[in-house]
Amino acid sequence: MKSLRALKAAGLIFAAVVLGLMTVQGSYALWNAGAAANAGTIQAASFDVKMDNGTGTVLMTQANGQPATLGLKTGPVNAGDSAYTGVVLTNDSNAGGPFTVRASADAAQTSSPALWSVEHRAVAGADLGACNAALFTSSQAQTTDIPKGGSGVICFKVSLTASANIQGQASTINIPLSVAQVG
Repeated sequence: MKSLRALKAAGLIFAAVVLGLMTVQGSYALWNAGAAANAGTIQAASFDVKMDNGTGTVLMTQANGQPATLGLKTGPVNAGDSAYTGVVLTNDSNAGGPFTVRASADAAQTSSPALWSVEHRAVAGADLGACNAALFTSSQAQTTDIPKGGSGVICFKVSLTASANIQGQASTINIPLSVAQVG
């Protein structure tokens, strides 16, 4: 008799499982739902630094990866005199979070080194008017830290020796500018 009871119980459980499966068969499709998704765009941050000498903005590194050149406006420099000019550097990075850069000028390279001397100083802000004789009488910094969205100015004092006689001659002065991320 015990085996008949066990057989009846097993049959009852089997019937309950079959009945249960039959009642949920319509929900099977919910587990196989799909939806189309459009492809997204991933963009890396740009670490752009812009230069401006007062005549217009130029990216420090061009699209082809080459460094940009920018002519500085000094006006005439007479023998024994100095002229003052500068370049505004703007940290135009769109990187997330803070992104400060340090700007500096390297040693000037001139076609007539015996005739010219070039000094540089750095100031915060975007005022090219800060590049004047008074700035070069103080012990002003040689570099400037520029926060994201901010600007700094590298000022130059270009001097011609008193004994120079270069009337009608061309002379070039190259001053490499450097910008590096502050860690």
